[in-house]
Amino acid sequence: MAIRSPVQRKLLFAFIGSIVCCAVVGIYCLLVGGMGRTEERILGTTAAVGACSMLALAAAIPWERRRWHPIGPVSIMAIVAALGLTVYLIWFDTYPHFLDIRWERFAISAWVFACALPTVGLLSLARLRSNLQVVLGLTIVSIATLVLMLQVAIFCDYDVDNWMRGIGVFAILSACGTITVPILHRVSAIKTTESVQTTELSISMTCPRCSTTQVLAAGRSACSSCHLRFHIEIEEDNCVKCGYPLYQLKSAVCPECGTPIANANHPHPAA
Repeated sequence: MAIRSPVQRKLLFAFIGSIVCCAVVGIYCLLVGGMGRTEERILGTTAAVGACSMLALAAAIPWERRRWHPIGPVSIMAIVAALGLTVYLIWFDTYPHFLDIRWERFAISAWVFACALPTVGLLSLARLRSNLQVVLGLTIVSIATLVLMLQVAIFCDYDVDNWMRGIGVFAILSACGTITVPILHRVSAIKTTESVQTTELSISMTCPRCSTTQVLAAGRSACSSCHLRFHIEIEEDNCVKCGYPLYQLKSAVCPECGTPIANANHPHPAA
């Protein structure tokens, strides 16, 4: 997919630039034969910039698509805070305390949010069938619980064995959910495409570029005048048990598995 957003391009270039800087510093240290304190700081800074650039790139996608606002801007704020605290800790040997809490804990806490929030933002882009939405919900709950437990462990020195085990459990659940949701997104898209091709749905719309009113087929289409490309998705209800498409279905039960259909359009008896 082409990156058309100027913000995403800048973040991508920042990531590439940080990788190049890391490579240059590493090659320089190998040729010179040693790595001093300055080289270590430069290497750490460029690595932090690269990591934050990738996280910001992930956060910018749901922000620009207006998904689950304001998680996008909040993610960017967390990433900026993590980068600022990390760079400060790298370049300054002494730093003040805040409320008797060392700044390393704030930096670690910021990194937790900087990783969790963009992940949730990307998960918000998933389009799942109604009977699969529970997986997305459970994944979000697992990530939120994991973040909360990590914050308690970071700031309260709460390292009880059962608490750490709980962190491990929710970390596994979050990882499994983060992997599963995109797969279910693809599965849902395949089902939608099949149902669209079977029922041959179409929609009348006005092209936002040339204002030509026309009838376009669902799926991938293009304007007949200016050739602006569209990707039209028509969401329809599915059976909660077997996933059978219920578009224009008049029956009160699913013809596939017999499950009663909520709000079914019952035919009126003849007078």
